[in-house]
Amino acid sequence: MPQPYAAIFFDMDGTLFDLVACERETLRRLLAEETPALPPAIGEAFLTAYAAISPSHWAAGLAGDASREEIVNGILDAVCAQPELNVFPQTRLAERYWRLFADVAVLEAGAQEILALLSSRYRLGVISNGYADTQRPRLAAAGLTDYFETIAVSGELGWAKPDARILAYALAALDVPPAASLYVGDSLSHDLAGALAAGLDFCLYRPGGSDGLTLPAEVTVVTAFSQLAAILG
Repeated sequence: MPQPYAAIFFDMDGTLFDLVACERETLRRLLAEETPALPPAIGEAFLTAYAAISPSHWAAGLAGDASREEIVNGILDAVCAQPELNVFPQTRLAERYWRLFADVAVLEAGAQEILALLSSRYRLGVISNGYADTQRPRLAAAGLTDYFETIAVSGELGWAKPDARILAYALAALDVPPAASLYVGDSLSHDLAGALAAGLDFCLYRPGGSDGLTLPAEVTVVTAFSQLAAILG
């Protein structure tokens, strides 16, 4: 990992934000609003079922070009189809889900601290695959917006990682070359592939470690942001 860099770019979900925890908190708020008398055990069972059902629905929905509302409503329908979990009123709640989600900001451990540290030494940016009306509000809810000189969101620009154009957009916004930039993310298919396509160095943030992964030799792996701080000095 050559140093010094001029700029460091971060992914959002799975990197700065704990996406699973954000989804759980959004659902907790939705359950509290729609079913305030729900027994805690049923609520926890609902959250567990949602977490198990959600990934396959998202994969199938995005592959079939479904809207985010259709995907979330499909997940809720599938959860409520299970015995003892038919807890929601017979209404479509995806729009409310997304309004709540935009205000939820559960960060990965050390995310705020690493940004505070690096912002005094590097120019920072965000490059995120996400929806235009949720990603910026979530950064604001977490108090992170002011750390970044540029925020590139696929839902605003029309390009999604691994398309190199979204990374090129962020580089141009800061007027820095790829060779002087580092991208930090958690996804091999989106973040790593996009960084390599655009010519940026890449750091894989993987709290669970990288055992079993086949990675290019030049990729740096960190399991905690404190390791990234040590590497960047």
